[in-house]
Order: sequence, then C-alpha cells, then structure tokens
Amino acid sequence: MKQLAVFVAALAMTGQCLAAEAPTIGYVDMQQVLQESKLGKQAQEKLKEKFGPKSEEFAKEEKAIAQQKQALERDKPLMSKDQIKKKEDEIQKKIDAFQKSAGGIQQELQKEQQKLAQAIVGPAQEAVQALSKEKKMGMVFERGQAGIIYTDSALDLTKEVIKRLDDKAK
Repeated sequence: MKQLAVFVAALAMTGQCLAAEAPTIGYVDMQQVLQESKLGKQAQEKLKEKFGPKSEEFAKEEKAIAQQKQALERDKPLMSKDQIKKKEDEIQKKIDAFQKSAGGIQQELQKEQQKLAQAIVGPAQEAVQALSKEKKMGMVFERGQAGIIYTDSALDLTKEVIKRLDDKAK
C-alpha cells in the first residue's frame, strides 16, 4: 500500500513538471539591427560622409595601378629586360604606397565603425531586455554569434527591436 502511495505521488510530481511551461527562446539579428534601424542608418551616413571621398580616391588609384599593370603586360614583348624591371619596380612602389595609405584609412574606418556600433548596441540591448521581459523569454540569442543552424522565424525578435530603437530615436 505504501508503494502505491509513493508511486502515485511520484506520478503526480512528474505530471506537474511536464505541465510547467518550457522557457521561451528568441533571437535577434544584430547585424540587421545595425543596418536597418534609424540609429544604424544615421551611423552609415556619418561613415559615408567621412570616408566616402577617400574611398572614391582609393578606387581611382587602384584602377590606375591596374591599368599600368595591364599596359606592362601588353607591352612586355616590345620592351627590354631593363625597361620591364624599371616599370615593375615603379608599379610596385605605387602598390606599396597605396597599401600603406589604404591600411591607415582602413584602421581609422574600423575604429569609427566600432565607436558608432557601440552607440547602437547599448540601446539595442536595452530594447532586447525589455522585450524579453514582456514576452517572458528565458533566453535570447544573437543570431550571427550563437552558432544557430536553424531557427523558426516566429522566434525572431529583430523587427520588434528595430521598431523600439526607432521609436526611441525620434
């Protein structure tokens, strides 16, 4: 009789455990938040204003170097070894100078991107936390960082986070 009572009690507890709701899980695509939110778009505009002209200048310089390489390849059969060597050295010097100046600008761009992204990430995290509490979520993952292979789009909080960020940015 005692064994039956213990069995019934264990069965009742199992039923209660199974009846309890599993924690809800969601995810946010922070890259999408950075690209589509008002704050993200403002940051992109700032970067274009600051680095756009330099980028165009580098593109022109890169194109000129490529044209010089093509001209050398085209004219090589007609040139002496000394002329070829001189032209190759000249092109290499331009490439080295280009890489040096472009590398400095690239580092400056990355620093600026990180600075602007941090200004967005803080408010985005606040929006995620508030949304998670409202929806009683146990966990929220960052889609690109969590190693997630498949997610149901119903778990995606990205659009709601962007909306909240945009509402705050007004």
